[in-house]
Amino acid sequence: MNNNNPTGINGYGVKNYPPDEELSSALHQYAKERLTVPQRLERLKLEHGLTIQKSRLLQLNNQFKVPSPRKRLPQDIATQAVLEKVADDVTQRNGVGTIGTLLGNEGIILPRDFIRKVLATHAPEGLSQRFPGANRVPRSALVAIGPNYQHHADGHDKLNAQALAMGGVSLPIYGIKDQWSSLLLHLVVVPNNRLATTIGHVYLDSPEKHGLIPITFVMDKGSETGFIFGFQTGLREAYAPDIDAEKFPAAQHVRSIHNTPIEGAWHWFLNTLGFNIKDRIRQGYQDGVYNPGNPVHPHLFNWLWPKILQIQLDRFVEYWNNHKIRYQKDKPNMSGQTPRHAFALPKAPAADCRIPVDRSVVDALRGQIPISRDASMRWVDDDFDQAATKAYDDIGRPSLTSVAMGWAIFEQMCPLIVYQPSEFE
Repeated sequence: MNNNNPTGINGYGVKNYPPDEELSSALHQYAKERLTVPQRLERLKLEHGLTIQKSRLLQLNNQFKVPSPRKRLPQDIATQAVLEKVADDVTQRNGVGTIGTLLGNEGIILPRDFIRKVLATHAPEGLSQRFPGANRVPRSALVAIGPNYQHHADGHDKLNAQALAMGGVSLPIYGIKDQWSSLLLHLVVVPNNRLATTIGHVYLDSPEKHGLIPITFVMDKGSETGFIFGFQTGLREAYAPDIDAEKFPAAQHVRSIHNTPIEGAWHWFLNTLGFNIKDRIRQGYQDGVYNPGNPVHPHLFNWLWPKILQIQLDRFVEYWNNHKIRYQKDKPNMSGQTPRHAFALPKAPAADCRIPVDRSVVDALRGQIPISRDASMRWVDDDFDQAATKAYDDIGRPSLTSVAMGWAIFEQMCPLIVYQPSEFE
């Protein structure tokens, strides 16, 4: 790497630096999580085998232009950045920490005091609404051995057909979360979160992505979990046969209301993004932009809105995994760190319980599901997909990152789509 010491040799030994692009990405990620200097040094050692001193870390942060609260933006630009997040938050549920993390994910690091002052000046109604105790939610203590001891999974139906009440269109969600670290491992919008074939593929997405399974996979008692139970049990027996199955079951069914780790994630999703998204989606119906009786509209909804929602889910996962969980002295699970950092570097007495699995075995299990992953995740048929893709290309492929622009894109695309639905629809 280019620096004043090209040999990498100094008083602390030879340094094997990763490629600049990889190192820059890591340092920016640590900034998003607002990690302390010692935590950043720990992560560099764990993830890249790089042991350096604080002074060298400062040099690297400067070299790769890593944002910091000390590198202040001009006040007008910083204020505008905060107000844009306030404008996106229709229900005014997001507080100082949430807005700070959302901005941090975009590379804008602002001091908490500055954000608080902007909110107090320009959005005081939100502050009173979020006053501690105003909307108290009962909580229960969770106890785990460490990351990957238990993964919890469940579906989220706050955007299903009944909730949207728009003539049958639905946006079901399914998520998987690590109990101890609170890391969100997977969050995806699916055509149907009550189908065993679809959720079987969603389960396999996690070990495919992370290369591991937990000691115990916890899910509700729905029929959609059939493949999960078999796959998790088989993988545990193959890769960790010495674990006592009676004391630590491979898979466990619980009532949804008792599946508190993932249920808690839905609460935060709704407070951070969910209510805003639902309001925006229903606005198209209320304003007459969406008509369920139009033969094209339901298909275009199913083509467009899952894409928009998935981008928002990815943003929420990034926010959640990078946000710092409030320190609680008596909390048995992790607190005072970001979920991503705790998942990567659990502190004693916690221990990483991961069970590594091979990608080839995960691929083989996919072959046991009678419907392919592509088919189980398909929202529209091939003919409509081609027609909608052409219309999207014709309007210049606008960005789908803004929920507020969803219906404007819908209106632009709709007149350009030539499609004849099947007589059986």
